[in-house]
Amino acid sequence: MCLLGIDLGGTSIKAGLVDKKGQILIKGQVPTGAREGATAVLGRIRDLAQNLAGERGLALADLTGAGIGIPGSVDVAKGEVRLAPNLFWRDFPLREELAALLDLPVAVENDAHAAALGEMWRGAGRGFNSLIMITIGTGIGSALISAGRVHHGVFGYGAEMGHLKMVRDGRQCHCGGHGCLETLASATAMVRSFREYLAAGHPSRLPDSPGLGAREILAAAAGGDELASRVIDEAAYYLGTALANAILLAGPEGIVIGGGPAQAGEVILAPIRKYMAAALGAWQLKPVPVLGAELGNDAGIIGAARLQARVEPAEDE
Repeated sequence: MCLLGIDLGGTSIKAGLVDKKGQILIKGQVPTGAREGATAVLGRIRDLAQNLAGERGLALADLTGAGIGIPGSVDVAKGEVRLAPNLFWRDFPLREELAALLDLPVAVENDAHAAALGEMWRGAGRGFNSLIMITIGTGIGSALISAGRVHHGVFGYGAEMGHLKMVRDGRQCHCGGHGCLETLASATAMVRSFREYLAAGHPSRLPDSPGLGAREILAAAAGGDELASRVIDEAAYYLGTALANAILLAGPEGIVIGGGPAQAGEVILAPIRKYMAAALGAWQLKPVPVLGAELGNDAGIIGAARLQARVEPAEDE
């Protein structure tokens, strides 16, 4: 069995052939070219898939099926993209169009959900039957998996932890609300907070610059910079508190944190655990592990393939 996993983003299309154990056999990527329209994007997906299959001595007809993760709102049952702003798609019948182009069965899912499935299958979530995954980036993506299945909810978007309201009359979010978690703890929010503190006169060894990002702030915090540490600690407080609330609601076996800032490791994971435990208090009846994601950009490919797979459980090599 060989599956095609596709991680479709606003900037690039990543795809790979994945075996029944969740191992990527070959992968590649091409620019999305979203402004050229859906037909051009799907054509690039087909060409990439054909090239990958050809390099393994296969044709598309030899593949079992394809799964695709989309950055937007997806009607999983219908295989339709309701809204994907970075792709300029609305009410697009993706499953029907892509299945016809590839001549394969196609499953469609939100990209954060696909990444969580990937981490459960081959990454940090191995061995869990339920987990919450959050991805810290420009915003905050999230997914809840319960009893091995993605929770979609009645509206189809599942867990949207980035838009939990954490502060009354807080920063305005692009969703139109105020005080959302992603306005307080995303990579974008970390940079904004750091710059606000600098402008207010708080000293730091890390200078402001056009290229300043969360990576630099995390590195400065790891090096003992007081202001950078304060910014990371505040973001971790909101993340830990939100995760405690999610644990009380959903009772997952574990938490997986992905995205660029999570790659800094214990600099951010340790304070998240601390604040999560404090918020849970007496309700922390057993430890809920908070783990950094392991698969990086491969999570979306592996998870997308998992959508179509009748697979064997991952085994440690």
